[in-house]
Amino acid sequence: MKKSIHTGPYQGFLSTTALEGGMVHVMPNSSFLSRKPKTAPLNAHQRAQCARIAARLHADLGALLVDLPDHARGGSGMSRHLGIVRNTCQRVEHALADDEPTIQTLVKLPGSKGLGSLIEALNAQGATSSKIEIATTAIAQFDELIREYGGSHTKLIARIEAGSGDQKCFELSSLHARQLLYQAAVGVTGRAAQTTISLYAFRQSPENPEVLQRAIATGLIQTSVVPGGMPVVISNGNTLQWDDDLEQALKNLDDSDAKGSTPEALLKEFCSHPLPTVTSRGSAESMIRVIDPKNLDGPQTFDVVSAARSNHPFLDPNGEPVFDEIWSLANCPSTRLIFDIYVHEDMERMFKPSIDAQQWYPNLSAPGGDKWVLRYPQVPTLEMLGRGISNAKTAGFPKHADLTGAFFDRMCWDPDEFFGFRCEVEYPIWRGGYCMKFSPIPGSSQLDQR
Repeated sequence: MKKSIHTGPYQGFLSTTALEGGMVHVMPNSSFLSRKPKTAPLNAHQRAQCARIAARLHADLGALLVDLPDHARGGSGMSRHLGIVRNTCQRVEHALADDEPTIQTLVKLPGSKGLGSLIEALNAQGATSSKIEIATTAIAQFDELIREYGGSHTKLIARIEAGSGDQKCFELSSLHARQLLYQAAVGVTGRAAQTTISLYAFRQSPENPEVLQRAIATGLIQTSVVPGGMPVVISNGNTLQWDDDLEQALKNLDDSDAKGSTPEALLKEFCSHPLPTVTSRGSAESMIRVIDPKNLDGPQTFDVVSAARSNHPFLDPNGEPVFDEIWSLANCPSTRLIFDIYVHEDMERMFKPSIDAQQWYPNLSAPGGDKWVLRYPQVPTLEMLGRGISNAKTAGFPKHADLTGAFFDRMCWDPDEFFGFRCEVEYPIWRGGYCMKFSPIPGSSQLDQR
């Protein structure tokens, strides 16, 4: 017998008679006939496809419009400059105003015909042909999406705004999905960690503001390895190697070289004892710390926290700040990630922070310009910790506040001069990259002077 959704002593009988007996007929009346059918919501797969198209349109249209003169950036000015309908330009401007695209970007944008007229006008104005070609392909994909999911742009918008009826039973990048990935990754790699820690601090050198000073502590708490499993690897690399005049080599916090057997790399008060054997190896731009389990007699669980510091030019050869994207790569399957960045007060007012999660390329390099291709559907949360380290504590690692205090003490930096930002994730996506982005704030006097 089917389970009834009714209540009361006769619910079983009533539901079976109505649903299975075939004897209940509803006579249509005028109100029934005039009732509009409900709009079918998009399912999770369809919404994910819409989000991907939205991200591509946002990126490709933005690459075109950034080349317009300043007076043509707004909706009205764009309309006059290109000679097309103002409503089309205003909708495009509105859709691209968000820093990060979402499925709502497709609601804000005009339809594929309106976007086609925009591309034709830009082409007539001499826009870069490669950018025109890329954007045209994105619009064609949008048009196909409209025809497949709605039949018209208006109907697609209705389905987007209707919500998704099956999102509760299937959610991309859900906690359950990440837990399953964690369990599979542990079985594949033979290693796991209760908590992964990435703790950064940045400031301009007091002696030379053209030098950016970086310090990083990386930890694996309650990390377990089994004989024959993959080595435990902590990455502390430096990818900024284009300035030969600046000493950029990775150093331990005591300024000793990070090379070979490096017990000085450890923050010993936060490591288990006996201390794990750590080897620093590789070149300066791809430095890693390795704990190799090949000689273990059995499974082993330990805590390891290493730290390093390095110097970088504040600006790249094009005059842009190198402080733009800071990454934490989920190398080890973990049940929690604590990713903190502290920025000196002089720098904090120059940049606007945001957070993202992306799949890394097979060669472990960060994604390039087309980041929408590798962006995960679920965006993590960015938490503002405020000035100093009074909010450093977290249930994810009871000693985290002590670790943060010791980290600043070892560098002899005053934590009250820094502002903190945090991304904390349960079951971070294995082999995913969590990225804090710092975008220059227009009009920042310190950046404008450079």
